[in-house]
Amino acid sequence: MRRKWLIGLRDERGTQILELILVLPLLWFLFIFSFDQFSILYNRQKVLAAAYEAGRIAAVQPNFGLAKYHAMELGHAELEQGIGRTSSDVRLYVQGGWEKGNHFEAEATMQFRLLASGTPYELKESYHLMIENAEKRRE
Repeated sequence: MRRKWLIGLRDERGTQILELILVLPLLWFLFIFSFDQFSILYNRQKVLAAAYEAGRIAAVQPNFGLAKYHAMELGHAELEQGIGRTSSDVRLYVQGGWEKGNHFEAEATMQFRLLASGTPYELKESYHLMIENAEKRRE
C-alpha cells in the first residue's frame, strides 16, 4: 500500500499544462507591458525632438511670424513619426516680445494610444531658448 502512494507522487502527467496555465498570464502581461512602455519611450523621444527642432529653427528667425511658421513645420514633421498618434501640436511662448536676447519656450504635445492596451496617453515636452537673430524694432 505504501508503495502505491509513492508512485502517485512521482506521476508528473499534466504538470506541463498546469505550469503553462499558471505562467501564461504573467508572460502575456509582461509582453503587453513591454509594448506599451516601448510606445511611451519612443513617442517621448519624438516629442522632445519636436520641441528641440521647433525651438532651434525659431531662435534664428528675424520675426515671430517666421519663427512660428518654421517651428510648426519642423515640429509637426517630427511628431508625424510618432506611433499611434491621434493628435499633436507645437506652440511657441514668448515673454517680452520677439527681440534679440529675450527667451522663449517651444512646447510640443502628442496624444496617442498605447500599442497593446489601446489606452489614451499624452506627452508634453518643452525647450527653452534665447532669441538669437531678431530684427530691431523701428520706432
